[in-house]
Amino acid sequence: MKNLTKLLLAAGIFSITACSSTVVVPPTPEVHVLDRAYNGVVPCADCSGMDVTVLLEGDGTYVMQRTYLETRDGNQTFFETGTWAKDGEKLRLTDTAGQRAYYDPQDKSLVMLDIDGNPVKSDLNYTLKMVKPVQLKGEYRYMADAATFKDCQTGVVYAVPGNIGLEQGYGKLGVEGGKPVYLEVEGYYTIRPSMEDGQFDQALIQTGKSVLDKSRGCQ
Repeated sequence: MKNLTKLLLAAGIFSITACSSTVVVPPTPEVHVLDRAYNGVVPCADCSGMDVTVLLEGDGTYVMQRTYLETRDGNQTFFETGTWAKDGEKLRLTDTAGQRAYYDPQDKSLVMLDIDGNPVKSDLNYTLKMVKPVQLKGEYRYMADAATFKDCQTGVVYAVPGNIGLEQGYGKLGVEGGKPVYLEVEGYYTIRPSMEDGQFDQALIQTGKSVLDKSRGCQ
């Protein structure tokens, strides 16, 4: 997967506010262009619904997460990677095994098509909507070239891949590596390949301005 390091290096110039305990990291407009994430719950024959997340990247690759909800063995999650391309007015996704899937790109959404690329003949909802950035609050930490974000509300920990602006801002605060600092950031959660082959991480993508504050925390 193509990461965003070069883009963030170009745009990740941060400024120190009047308060020395805070650092402001400006928005990186290019992020949401390269990382288009879509999510929705679509019908499932053997479960209560299939929660699907698709991340389309600017280099023509994609990551998909499918979670089969309330199966006899509980929720079952599977990941898929491959390439995507335009096929006329449709979007064609080809996984690593050569299997194809088709989607109809509409205004800020993707509508699943059948295996031949035709509309599904059903009154059920097969739409994945573009994930909207929101204001997130949590604790950010950076150590040994790895950054994480712990959501204050849920306690879930997310990877923060390739965000040079936040890494530099964290260093500017002068805290010991690995110490959590409070972070308010506009962005969204999605999925990313992890550093381990075949593994995937839940990840935070920044789309707007963020503020790091070493004097605060989730509590």
